[in-house]
Amino acid sequence: MIIKIFKDSKELGIALGKEFVDAVEANPSIILGLATGSSPLGTYASIIENSKERGVSFSKVKTFNLDEYLACPLEDQTYRAFMKENLFSHIDILEENTHFPNATGLSDYDKEIAEAGGVDFQLLGIGRNGHIGFNEPGTPADSLTHVVDLTESTRVANARFFRDDLSLVPTQAVTMGIGTITKSRRIALIANTLDKAEPIAKLLQGKKDLDCPVTALIDHPHFEVYLTEEVDEAVQKLLAGSLAD
Repeated sequence: MIIKIFKDSKELGIALGKEFVDAVEANPSIILGLATGSSPLGTYASIIENSKERGVSFSKVKTFNLDEYLACPLEDQTYRAFMKENLFSHIDILEENTHFPNATGLSDYDKEIAEAGGVDFQLLGIGRNGHIGFNEPGTPADSLTHVVDLTESTRVANARFFRDDLSLVPTQAVTMGIGTITKSRRIALIANTLDKAEPIAKLLQGKKDLDCPVTALIDHPHFEVYLTEEVDEAVQKLLAGSLAD
């Protein structure tokens, strides 16, 4: 595990976006695993700017998104719409090369990823309860793509994208499993807000715990954690407190 600390979210996004464009430049046919939510927005902005400045093409790149809502009542809040707005419409990626899981072909998604050659570089955010993708606490470490019932805390956290109306937030999603994610060759995880400090502290304690799904990544051979200074300071206080206990 490699920990990288940045002054703020902007600096973090710029650096990680460059890492992704470097990877595409080195392997134009790379397979990327992508995430949604507020955490990767700076990274996507950096990818757009960096790729245009350097003339790096995404025309041969394939992407597999972590998850997608089921029965989303607002079309503009689907994760496909999110990716189009924040990344895909600004680069030259082909729509047929962008993939999202769906409930009608759960096992097909893992098969499709494998047939493409596997994810080379996976981007992750993290939930305040330690979830990655929509793998909530208690999800088996070997799980593959599956349907999940979203916890109340996750739905409350996402209500800001649904007019702050919890009744509009979907109750289910389909997500890559933890086992799917850990097969990625390289993983970069972003934690750039203070509510992510507690699960990051549990991650850095180095013990796997099904109640904190991100800890399944502890022994991944190419796992990078991107933190802001603010989050790192909060994490260090939590770790110091646990040692004192």
